[in-house]
Amino acid sequence: MRSLKKVSLLLLAGVMIFSLTACNSQGTANDNKGNAQEAKVASEKDAKSDYEPVTITVDLERSGLGSKVEETFTEPPKKVVAKGDQMADYFFDLGLEDHMAGYSHGQCYSTVSQYPARDVVPILGGESGDFTKEELLATGCDFLMGWDSLFSDKNFNKEFCQENGIAMYTPYCATDFATFEDIYKDYETLGKIFNVKERAAEKVNAMKEKIENVKNTLGKEAYEKPVKVFVFDSGADKAFTACKGMPGDIIKLAGGISVFDDIDKGWATVSWEQVVEKNPDVILILDYNGETKEKMDWLYSSEALKDVSAIKNKRIISANAADMQGSAGSAGTVEIIAKGLYPEKFKNAK
Repeated sequence: MRSLKKVSLLLLAGVMIFSLTACNSQGTANDNKGNAQEAKVASEKDAKSDYEPVTITVDLERSGLGSKVEETFTEPPKKVVAKGDQMADYFFDLGLEDHMAGYSHGQCYSTVSQYPARDVVPILGGESGDFTKEELLATGCDFLMGWDSLFSDKNFNKEFCQENGIAMYTPYCATDFATFEDIYKDYETLGKIFNVKERAAEKVNAMKEKIENVKNTLGKEAYEKPVKVFVFDSGADKAFTACKGMPGDIIKLAGGISVFDDIDKGWATVSWEQVVEKNPDVILILDYNGETKEKMDWLYSSEALKDVSAIKNKRIISANAADMQGSAGSAGTVEIIAKGLYPEKFKNAK
């Protein structure tokens, strides 16, 4: 009887010890969970506490599609939607994919820049890239970036965005007279809005360094006597070409000049007679993901262009269309074009 009582007491003690241990383990787990939650809240508070409010002016007057709109940010947007691949690349390049709710495909995407996040962030608008208001609102979007036309009355105008708590952003580099300085300004502005100023500065410095290397490789003479370039985007009866703005500045930095630099627009439609009259040294094809050979064959077979220097000397090169419009891969495109215009100068370059 005494032995049985002894065994019972031992079992009871064991149960009590197990219960205490289990309670202690559960308490530790809860404490850890609580600590993790507290750390997350503290981190978010720290992020907000070191955030400097940012006010920008979205200028839709420049394109005649609206008025100037002031946007003020007191914390980084959390649900970004970018209209077009080159717009999305700004965020991918800055490592902000966690802030993205979606993006749409444009006519082409950069082949200079490669980002794994392209396959992770949701795609909106299907193949056309034209998402609806319902599709946009379903993402919870609080920051929308795109060309000025995205915010016109037929798309997502000021009233729609303000009613739905969506901040608008149009790139500084999306104008007829933009230069690389405007790309730098876009990076710096996005860096402030999303509180990644140091990262943005690193990206800008890397672009400047790449362009400076191109300049040093080409030397002064290339910029004093630039190669005459005709940019062929598209067209059969007439040609759609690049003049000034980002494409014009990219060509200048690469040691060339658009033969239609005298037209005060970023892009224009010109006749083939005008192209022949300009007699370009080089033709630069804008490639929309795989069209270069088709366009090149067409140009070489054109009876109208047979006496143009670029055709006679077989000097046709290509560059990605998205990067020519101003984006993360634009500095790399300067180097690509420079190599096409001055291959001999890059033979021994590091």
